[in-house]
Amino acid sequence: MNWLYKLFGSKDQEDDTSANESNGLAKVDNHSGVWIFAGLEDIRFGRYSDNNKSQKKTQSWYIAEDRFKEKNYTEAFVAFFDYLRDDEEDNVIVIQDGNSFTFTLFQGSKKVHGEINTETINAKSPLAEMVHPSTAVMRRLLEINYSLYYSHSGMDNGNTLYMVFIADVPSTNPSKLYYGFRELATKSDRQDDLLLSDFSSLKPTDHEHLRLLPEAELEVKYKYFKKWIEETLARVSELNQDSFSGAIAYLLLTLIYRIDFLMQPEAKLLSALEKINGLYWDKKNEIALVERNQMMKDAIRKLLDISKEDFSKSLYKSKSTFSIATPPKADKARDHIISANKDSNWYVENKYSDIALVINEYGMVYNQFLYSMPKLQTDLITIYMAVMHADFFAELGMKEKLYDAEKKQFASDLITGATDYAIEKYKDKFRNMKWDHSQISFSNLYEFGIDFSEQLSNLNLETKRD
Repeated sequence: MNWLYKLFGSKDQEDDTSANESNGLAKVDNHSGVWIFAGLEDIRFGRYSDNNKSQKKTQSWYIAEDRFKEKNYTEAFVAFFDYLRDDEEDNVIVIQDGNSFTFTLFQGSKKVHGEINTETINAKSPLAEMVHPSTAVMRRLLEINYSLYYSHSGMDNGNTLYMVFIADVPSTNPSKLYYGFRELATKSDRQDDLLLSDFSSLKPTDHEHLRLLPEAELEVKYKYFKKWIEETLARVSELNQDSFSGAIAYLLLTLIYRIDFLMQPEAKLLSALEKINGLYWDKKNEIALVERNQMMKDAIRKLLDISKEDFSKSLYKSKSTFSIATPPKADKARDHIISANKDSNWYVENKYSDIALVINEYGMVYNQFLYSMPKLQTDLITIYMAVMHADFFAELGMKEKLYDAEKKQFASDLITGATDYAIEKYKDKFRNMKWDHSQISFSNLYEFGIDFSEQLSNLNLETKRD
């Protein structure tokens, strides 16, 4: 979200732009001179993705590979950690002492602590403290180990549960190190939340870096969490469960992907959303669509029982180093957008414009849920969502809406300027990408959504090693 704040800082900063211009800050003004994302500078949208490396960071990866092949392990590690570090995220802390390193990697609710010397790599992430001995907890640790490739779980003499990665330096090239650290970080981030929720004999540890949401932000997100669920369930109840089974699936799935993108849930709520997603996809060829829809509706209805207190436990501010998903295969993300847009045509032609709009949104947010997307696309989808859900953004603190539903009016200058700024940030990495503003219609929400999503899906994001 930082780039949005830099683009649309508070109006109070207008007199100080000359001092900030050297930092690459840009200003997009509309007729009123109000900058729209002030107040949202500490709010992020979309899952964290490490598929966002600049050209300079990508070069660090190549250097790490080259130095490792030369057996210059010290310089290989220096370049490797530079590649991992996201400067906006401030997610990696490294201290070098000659040929040795100590480091900390942040990943959601967990931190990975490690040491590297000339011979070995040791990294560990504390999961929880076991207050009372528990056979069930130890059984869970064994089950966790069966799903791990590079790391393992265990317990120290102080009854602290850990996940651990140990390797020797000469056999651990940058790719193995990356995937080993990624497994350790992402699995421990997921498992600590699940362990703490399932076993009362455990208590949290190493959580000091987490920040709870401000009360005002939590209030807005909880309000819309319930509002969107209630509206979606009410809408699907109006539709014929057989003849509109496809539309119902789109409405239910888009709901969970929207919540995921706009609220960034963690812990139990994230697990619940992923299970609902699985109800549709896991047995797609075995269970009829009508039945899968009913299963999803039942599970979504249970989300309404989540109290504000429990909701707050799944929403917190943290840092990440790795994405929990993988990048999409070539053209796969584009296919999802184009396919959804084609499916939406029938609903427009048959006067179900509200459903058509949701299906257009589906193509955008499904990719964000499923894949580790380039940050450029996440930034562009944030602009898109700020148009489609202008009230939500306004209640979070946006000073001026990108779309006024009562007047059916777009803030087209701001949308265009924000798009230009987002794209310009990544011109050095994606040198062949182009965006044609003349192809974006501001006639109505649906036409805007179709045009904007198709421009996004057709961006040339090819990169080459220099």
